[in-house]
Amino acid sequence: MSSLWMGLIAQVPCVVCAQMGVESPSVVHHMRDGNLGKRESDHLTIALCPEHHVGDYSIHKDRDRFERQFGREILLLAETVKGVERILKRQGVRA
Repeated sequence: MSSLWMGLIAQVPCVVCAQMGVESPSVVHHMRDGNLGKRESDHLTIALCPEHHVGDYSIHKDRDRFERQFGREILLLAETVKGVERILKRQGVRA
């Protein structure tokens, strides 16, 4: 199930670029445990383009700045899940 979910996330365009009206291919970003920096479950993943994942304006470079500008991870996760739902709907799958 995890690999299926990760494959769906990878099909969702970057949720940050979408805020700006741009559709960019994404990579999968694992949310992190705030206290220990540990990677969360594969189900807690966000669709981000490489720039927003690890680039100059990325969550990994400056999380606080990133979240002030683009929103908290939990909100971006919700947008990612909506993107997966749209993909499944186009495929005729009821989520």
